[in-house]
Amino acid sequence: MKQLRTLAGFQLPFVLGCFLFVGCGSAEKDLEVRAQRVTHGVPLGSPPTQVLGYLDAQKIRHSEYERDAVKGNSIVARIPYDPSEWNVVYTSYRIVFWFDGNDRLVTSEVHPEYTGP
Repeated sequence: MKQLRTLAGFQLPFVLGCFLFVGCGSAEKDLEVRAQRVTHGVPLGSPPTQVLGYLDAQKIRHSEYERDAVKGNSIVARIPYDPSEWNVVYTSYRIVFWFDGNDRLVTSEVHPEYTGP
């Protein structure tokens, strides 16, 4: 049976797996932190124009303000993964800003979205 190549006594697949594991976590964490900052960047009670202005200033892609009597009034923003970084699974973040009937921000939610095999 062939023996796997070793690097400093470790089998090559093990070493590569460690690099993959370490390399994947940091980019995801940075995006998650950025998404959380976005939700804290606009105070509760803000009107949709203030949320849209903040998202534009931060250069974050977003929907327009959508009024929906069934689902609720909202703005959806998205922080995409960085395609220049190599990962097996990419993580983007969708941020939903919810407004009440008086067009005031009442809450926001951050949802991870995974893309990959």
